[in-house]
Amino acid sequence: MALENKIEMVADLIEAAKKFFVDLFRPDMTLEKISEVVSPRLDDMIKKYEERGLEYSAGKFHIKYADEKHFQLEFEMYFKDAEGKWHKCANESDLRDYTLLEVGAWKTIKALKTITFPIEKAQAQGDEVLQKDKNLEEYREAQTAPAISADAPELKKSEDILDINDKK
Repeated sequence: MALENKIEMVADLIEAAKKFFVDLFRPDMTLEKISEVVSPRLDDMIKKYEERGLEYSAGKFHIKYADEKHFQLEFEMYFKDAEGKWHKCANESDLRDYTLLEVGAWKTIKALKTITFPIEKAQAQGDEVLQKDKNLEEYREAQTAPAISADAPELKKSEDILDINDKK
């Protein structure tokens, strides 16, 4: 690959990363809506740079708690060129006001501090490139699990527990 083409490609990667977060949000965004908006853009970037000879390797998209009134978006993706050299494409948004988010999404971001979605190359048309964040899934399960009431009677001894198989 000619040096001029390589420099141009790297400069293009940087410019695309800078423009990534422009006009991304609308009011009352959920984490799912963010994923739906971001995933196709990331997929387009992967395709664009693979068409130019880079091979996509891995990446991550983050939604981060910044302070009591702000959050931030960030991504990083890694590509390898034909000569085996690595290229990082990354950017972070300006601080975004929490009022852009749906209340539950903001509470989740405040609780987890960082939500990380692995970026995987789409295998078929329409595939999402953002994968699920395991911490987010566990957090949501914990939030929807029925709470044990403080008034619930406690079992005192293991003898108090009857085994169904013992009753014949």
